[in-house]
Amino acid sequence: MFEVIKLDSTEERKKYSELINSQRINNPYLLLDFMQAFSGGLDNLICFKYTNENTNILMPGYLRNVVIGKNTTHYFDFITPYGYTGPYFNRNTSNEDIDNFWNSVDKWYLENSVVSEFIRFNLDGNDRNYNGSIIPTMLNIKGKIIDSEEQWRNFEHKVRKNVKKAKRENLSCRVFHMNDMSQEEIQNFYDIYIHTMHRTNADEKFFFSFENVSMFINRNPENSAICNIYHKDRIVSSELILISNDCIFSFLGGTDENYFDKRPNDFLKFEMINWARENNIKYYVLGGGYGYEDGIYKYKKSFFPNDIVKYCTGRKIVNTEAYNELFEMNNSYRREKGLEILNFDDTSFFPLYNKKVD
Repeated sequence: MFEVIKLDSTEERKKYSELINSQRINNPYLLLDFMQAFSGGLDNLICFKYTNENTNILMPGYLRNVVIGKNTTHYFDFITPYGYTGPYFNRNTSNEDIDNFWNSVDKWYLENSVVSEFIRFNLDGNDRNYNGSIIPTMLNIKGKIIDSEEQWRNFEHKVRKNVKKAKRENLSCRVFHMNDMSQEEIQNFYDIYIHTMHRTNADEKFFFSFENVSMFINRNPENSAICNIYHKDRIVSSELILISNDCIFSFLGGTDENYFDKRPNDFLKFEMINWARENNIKYYVLGGGYGYEDGIYKYKKSFFPNDIVKYCTGRKIVNTEAYNELFEMNNSYRREKGLEILNFDDTSFFPLYNKKVD
């Protein structure tokens, strides 16, 4: 059976959360609290649901009105939330069921004026049998937690050197999780995180409010941890970690620039690897960089040189005629503003009709 849950009411959101719990889906990126805090809120959220006696497939996402300039069209597009999202299904889900899911989604799109679809896949193979275009977007690090001595040997030389320096500088670590978490610790993390966002001139989208960060952690203590690195009694680096059944995810973090020379960032990653091992976690997902193989990516790779995976996104044009119409509308608007005209063959952005004029 195929169903579309429109998450525009308290009742429907409760239904979605109960569905997640009943299926024992322990994935922080699929929580409504995550979407509210870190992915644009709860407005315009829907969830595709496909079930039969053998499987359950779920995919939440945003159904957005297409707006060109100041003109709100009668068309829509669909995009999954920020992070590692896309469809959720068990590994033993058959290809036939996955095909039926996507065919049902496409049929619903056509009946509801949806022009295009953009999927952010996870790192666990949920792009299997996707009927759109799968685009390798960037490289990510999904580090496998192994025996401590072998893990140490696998680090690049500079990581071992920096961890040793951090220990000589008498840095210490504490991980706060579940009952250890307090508002004071959340505030301590947030202060150093926001300071870092200001220092690095981060994009506005990364300035999450304290209220949202606190809400997510307090409501989902099993899916959250804060790792602090101290010099004496001062927090010099802090990171918010997301937790699923077998993974921890490096999510948000910050460091006091006055202590860079003591190598707190390397020490934090090292200690989180140890924490993951002690808690029977299989993977530490560090993610990628801002570019395909930039400095941030190479830094993360230094901890897990052999654990590189492709992070993929999915693109699908459901209604070609409408897509072309919207593309031309955007170009007409650009001409009016004296701005650069879009090239239809540009693959750097999708969907092209949403490429902003500023």
